[in-house]
Amino acid sequence: MKYFDLYKHIIFLDRRMKYLIVLLIVAIFISVYVIVEIAGGTQFVHLHILYIPIILSGFLFSVRGGIGAGIAAGLLMSPFMPSIHSYDLSQPFFLWALRLVFFTLVGATAGIASSIFRDYLEELELKQITDFLTGLPNLSGLVQTFSKLINNTNQSCIIVVIELFQINDIELALGTEGTRTLLKELSEDLKKAVGKQGILGVLQPHQFAILVPEENNVSEILKNCGIFSQQSYQIKNIPLFIEMHFGISRYPSDDWDLDNLTRKALIAINAPTNHDERVSRFDKSTDDVSNHNLVILHQLKNAIDNKSLYLEYQPKVYLQTDKVLGFEALVRWDDHLLGQVSPEDFIPLAEKTLLIHPLTQWLIETSLNQMHEWDKKGLLVPISINFAMKNFYNPSIFATLTQLLDFYRIPQHFLEIEVTETSVVSSLSTIALALNQFREIGLKIVIDDFGTGQASQQYLLELPIDVIKIDKVFVQSINHNPAAAAIVKNAILLAHDLKVKIIAEGIETRKQYDLLKQWGCDGGQGYLIGRSMKGTDATQWLKDNLNKK
Repeated sequence: MKYFDLYKHIIFLDRRMKYLIVLLIVAIFISVYVIVEIAGGTQFVHLHILYIPIILSGFLFSVRGGIGAGIAAGLLMSPFMPSIHSYDLSQPFFLWALRLVFFTLVGATAGIASSIFRDYLEELELKQITDFLTGLPNLSGLVQTFSKLINNTNQSCIIVVIELFQINDIELALGTEGTRTLLKELSEDLKKAVGKQGILGVLQPHQFAILVPEENNVSEILKNCGIFSQQSYQIKNIPLFIEMHFGISRYPSDDWDLDNLTRKALIAINAPTNHDERVSRFDKSTDDVSNHNLVILHQLKNAIDNKSLYLEYQPKVYLQTDKVLGFEALVRWDDHLLGQVSPEDFIPLAEKTLLIHPLTQWLIETSLNQMHEWDKKGLLVPISINFAMKNFYNPSIFATLTQLLDFYRIPQHFLEIEVTETSVVSSLSTIALALNQFREIGLKIVIDDFGTGQASQQYLLELPIDVIKIDKVFVQSINHNPAAAAIVKNAILLAHDLKVKIIAEGIETRKQYDLLKQWGCDGGQGYLIGRSMKGTDATQWLKDNLNKK
């Protein structure tokens, strides 16, 4: 690529550089003329230095330049230039004419080669800055246009990013070819909607961008584009509706760089507060959150590498007997830069990256190590650990679990895997296979946050479930909300009919505890029973409660 850029800079010189090259060529012509004169005539090899300016002229100034330089060189070495000065021997006219023809042919050949190469470079350049499907400028092309736009005017520039929603679902339904047809038709309509009021380009197959030099044109462009969200496209005789969302950022108030401006427009589209808005404008506070999230991820990676995270253990008890049921392991993080970081802030971010894999491995190993310490003291009880959806796509997780269980000599049924009901419902087929593999290893399976994501309870039939945990939202409302009480009672009956244990989360009052016990709930956890505690405190809690009668 660096050689391509070098050739491009040589061929596509600006006017000032071309003047300098012309002066150089003229200087070489004059120098060769003087050299030939001093050296003794055209019979000597110094004459062939003229091929350098001839080829250079053809290369830089195409066919006309090459032919012109060839003729100039031929005339310079005219018949009046002697063949050998010392003998005053003039050169034959035939040789001069033949030399003139050769000079001209070489110049023309260099010019033709230069023109072919120039066309090739222009075609290559066009491909680099153009989206092959729609023929619109791609990100590189938009960057070039944006640079020219802001250099030619001192005005602001508005960037409108268009994101197409459900495009993946459409591709699954129509296939790649059908989706391409749809995108071509849509791009043609968007061209008409934008017209001459802006420059339309493509960021990704499902994202377009518009550069709008005039603020007054934005509302009309958005109005024209919005029409296509309300009309259908006939692809393979199937009517399709395209849901489009628009994000807006401004140069130079929001940023100076087009890449950052498009990123900020996308942030506006995907901000949680803007999910229901068709047009969203960038807000700096949203970007501050995004930048803060990047800092969290960076510090989290360091925390995992340096093993500076720690676990706390929240106890669970049997409600009917008050005896110890086990613990839930909860990740805690106290960062020197960020302070105490809530799991609600860093766990969802980790789940969107590959950091969730080393984080989960650390969680498993730390939990099993703690269980191993308790086992040596005769205090071994089950621990449940939370799994993210991405963990089930990690093929090495099963081998990791097996190896660590063997290494710490922990019976498999003492380790419980918790997975939220929402993730189960969203990816039932994938999670079913993984949970069956966990069951084969001998682990217990717990469904967490029961009642919060159940569009369907089909998963209760298909998954190897050992425990259901009722979400604290329902548990904490059973005293004053008859609907919550009914949901909890029905959940307890359902669990017993399915022959699985049921645990209530978030028990904070004695009345809640007594009601759940009365309704036959198997276990519970919450602040009333015990807050999460570090390993040493959990060990003491075990000593105090494990042999309670």
